[in-house]
Amino acid sequence: MGPDIEKVINELSLRMRLIRAMQEDQEAEGSLSEREVLILQQLAEQGPLSVSQIASAWPNVSESTISTTLTRLWQKKKLVSKTISPDNQRMTIIELTDKGRAELQIVFEHRNERFNALFHAINVTEEEKEVLVRVCRRGIQYLDKFLGIKRSESPK
Repeated sequence: MGPDIEKVINELSLRMRLIRAMQEDQEAEGSLSEREVLILQQLAEQGPLSVSQIASAWPNVSESTISTTLTRLWQKKKLVSKTISPDNQRMTIIELTDKGRAELQIVFEHRNERFNALFHAINVTEEEKEVLVRVCRRGIQYLDKFLGIKRSESPK
């Protein structure tokens, strides 16, 4: 990657994160951390998972850290449910609740607002959007392979 594209990506990322921080400041106390959002998104995409299945997607985070995060999402925020697996009594299954789905939808709406505002402000053409989608899909495929994520279908 050349220095120009690296600089542009870093500058764009900074500005998008600043907008996200502004949105978080407007949200109620107890808003979701990035790790919590990512776990909720993982559950939304993959369905009910065990704690170890969730933790396996986080190679540099201990299972106890994931477990603590899940307990907060379960006990304090009521965004996930925990049930004992009928097949293995030692395994806890984590599932997104309706409240968790609604909270994740709000996160996605805020993210979409940020990107839509950006694309509208810079007058992205349909052709540019198509190129961006193709490049992003290739990036997603590479990152899925790098992270060991197996998808039942390719991103559309």
